[in-house]
Amino acid sequence: MRWKKGIMDKNEAYMALSDLIYKGFLTAELDFDGKLFIFKTMNDKEFDLVKMYSGRPERPDYLTRFNNYFLLFSLFMIENKNILLNRETCLEDVTEFFKSLPTVLSGKIITSLNGLRKTAYESLRYLEGFTYTSTSRNTWKALNGLSPVAPEFTGIPGTSQLGMNIHQESWVMINKSLDDEERYNQEFYLALMVASSSNPKGARHIRNQHETQTKNMEDRRKKLARLGSIEDAKKKWSPEGWAVSTDTAEELVAELERQISGVKDRHDVFIDDYMKKMRDEAQKRTEEAENRIRAAQVDHDNVFIEGQQRALSPEETRQLLSNKIARKDNIVLVSEEGTSAQDKEKFYKKIGTRVLSDKG
Repeated sequence: MRWKKGIMDKNEAYMALSDLIYKGFLTAELDFDGKLFIFKTMNDKEFDLVKMYSGRPERPDYLTRFNNYFLLFSLFMIENKNILLNRETCLEDVTEFFKSLPTVLSGKIITSLNGLRKTAYESLRYLEGFTYTSTSRNTWKALNGLSPVAPEFTGIPGTSQLGMNIHQESWVMINKSLDDEERYNQEFYLALMVASSSNPKGARHIRNQHETQTKNMEDRRKKLARLGSIEDAKKKWSPEGWAVSTDTAEELVAELERQISGVKDRHDVFIDDYMKKMRDEAQKRTEEAENRIRAAQVDHDNVFIEGQQRALSPEETRQLLSNKIARKDNIVLVSEEGTSAQDKEKFYKKIGTRVLSDKG
């Protein structure tokens, strides 16, 4: 059967919704005794009929009757014969046929049909996004007031007797709301054009507010049409991925909930690692600076000028020369006795400006 594995992604969901809305049901084929049986999903109205035809649940044959009528209302075609056209008239013949089936076989068919029904309900969460697609809106406008179950729309005789399923009802409701919204916008802009003649500034302010709200709504709808459902957008979040977008209110709430609960994605982990790296680097720089300060304090005794400073006296100058402790760039007299008074005076004037520390 075509749909028994369920909806896996948006594309499959949209394909199922096309059948559920434009035809009214999903179909599944079964070859039995050389004949082709085509089954369909039942809508809620048909399911209620099955329960009515089955009688009271307390009856001993209730389960058998329920299964037979379930198969009858799920039957669409036998070979090239459309059962929907005269389902009531062939009620007895078809139910007698299903009664003749082995219990195991009828049980397998019902199980497959339940899977088909489950697939139809799973697609409901994609319905809003599907309705916002351009194909859906164009189809709605082409419907032009007809019922979605009308044979002129479905192309299948007998669908008008089924009643609308929940997908069709929701689709009609959303599309009518969109139509009302379009009419409101047209009337709003006409009224705004009239108001702008007397208060252009106020009209411009109101128009800007309305256009902002409209754009936000359109962006949300486009995103829903692209992703299929908000749930799918939430599922795209992964701790291995970067931060997800927060374009819609639902996405923003989901992201805030993750942040409040402390759940981190790849972007959060990257930022944490980067901040830790910066802290470690700053700590390393601080330690290097402290080491340089300690090294400078250890070598402080080697600094040439230290403490209180003063000028050399003549006596200290003579002592400096006699002890030969002057630096390499100092001028030293070999002997006072062998030096003329003029050279001595010249030397004293030059050396007298030298500065010694307290240790000198």
